[in-house]
Amino acid sequence: MVLSQKVERPAWLIRWAYGTIRSVSSAAPALLPIFRSDAQARILAWLLLAPEREQPIATLVPIAGVAQPNVLREVNRLVQSGLLRERRAGNTRLVAANGESPYYEPLVQILGRAYGPAHAVPEELADVPGVDRAVIVGSWAQRFHGEPGPPPRDVDVVVVGAPNLRALRSANARLEDRLGVRVQLTVVTPEEWAQQSTGFVQDVRRRPNHEVLDRSRTDS
Repeated sequence: MVLSQKVERPAWLIRWAYGTIRSVSSAAPALLPIFRSDAQARILAWLLLAPEREQPIATLVPIAGVAQPNVLREVNRLVQSGLLRERRAGNTRLVAANGESPYYEPLVQILGRAYGPAHAVPEELADVPGVDRAVIVGSWAQRFHGEPGPPPRDVDVVVVGAPNLRALRSANARLEDRLGVRVQLTVVTPEEWAQQSTGFVQDVRRRPNHEVLDRSRTDS
């Protein structure tokens, strides 16, 4: 377990959306290029890693990062292959993971290793007192946003706030157990994050990053 702190003094929200919704099919994901498209991998990860989710196809648009017609095509393929199940609620078509598929458990293991940080980090940090925001940075964020490169062998997370360090260390250990990789949590103050007053924060914010927890969105 690695825990560093960049400061001198001592209800969570998963956000997967791209800044811009693309109108064309996405390329193979840099994070896990065994899938036909990044959109397909994101849809599978979103639904298979949380099998209790059942939601309308339109709500998968920000998850997949492509326009609704492209999402519909991806969902149709996944339903036809038996990886997703569907049902109608009035005029609404709902989809969810198909836990009875023979490929369900192997895919959960694969997707959990590649996309698991986007689920596990907010889940483990949500109950840590004093955490305002969590942002995944480094090689995992680069692959998630499509930058080519080797598979991430660790996960770097910037924690914004004034967290209880004992609780944070416990969350750090749980994350490493869940993800099976080294996890480094770096703490910065809300002022440092907002004002970009350190070289570290400036560097992090200009590079690919993926915000997975923002308490201001849940508390407002």
